[in-house]
Amino acid sequence: MHRWRIPIAIVLVFTLIGIIHYTSKIRSEISFIESAWRDILSPFQSGFTRVQRGFGHKIDFLRNIRTLDEKNKELESLVQELKSEILLLRNYERENEWLREALDFKSELPHEFLVAEVIGRSPSNWEKTITLNRGKAHGVTSGMAVVTNAGVVGTVINSSQFTSTVLLMIDAQSATGGLIQGTGDLVLIEGDQSNEGCLLVTPTSRDTVVEIGDIIVTSGLSRIYPKNLPIGKITHVEPKQFDLSFEAILEPFVDFTKLEYVLVVLPRN
Repeated sequence: MHRWRIPIAIVLVFTLIGIIHYTSKIRSEISFIESAWRDILSPFQSGFTRVQRGFGHKIDFLRNIRTLDEKNKELESLVQELKSEILLLRNYERENEWLREALDFKSELPHEFLVAEVIGRSPSNWEKTITLNRGKAHGVTSGMAVVTNAGVVGTVINSSQFTSTVLLMIDAQSATGGLIQGTGDLVLIEGDQSNEGCLLVTPTSRDTVVEIGDIIVTSGLSRIYPKNLPIGKITHVEPKQFDLSFEAILEPFVDFTKLEYVLVVLPRN
């Protein structure tokens, strides 16, 4: 039996070589065995191809999802950066607009001004103050007037080396002299406790007349505020007993809730 192994192996090899040589040629007809074998294998080939194709599509889908997820993260990051840049540009635009208006305002008055940024506000409801980023090192001391191009803000009440505290004009402890722009009559302006954000105007003379819509400016009689700085507009007049006097509500031109930058009025040399 062992002696037939080598001849049988040689015959099988030559047979296999012959089959390969025969089937490798381009033929218009195939053998019955090839045809049957193909027909038997075709369902399996179709199923295998479909499975392979579906698996490939799923892999491509997962790859696309991963790619899209990475792109979405990149886009989200880019959108956040753009939003931050837009916000920063808007802040710069607002600051530039304020500085341009401040320069125009400064050119109209014969005083020196120091630009200061509001860095804090009083959390107390009893006292309305703001903190500035300018102090003694910048020449800011107590008693100096603080204004904006819109009007009067308040007075510096104390200062450290690099900061200062300003008592706002709308505080009940604040009082200053003003005059009615149309008539020149003097009035006293104080913070109004009963009307948040407003000022109270009382006359200094029995003959003083004030009407709704009148503009009130600084009188210049004090050493704090220069003359003719805008303060606000009369919105309500309440006659006192027997019409011998009056109290008026003054709406300030300055929006104290949106103060970002102010001007400290420096004393003349």
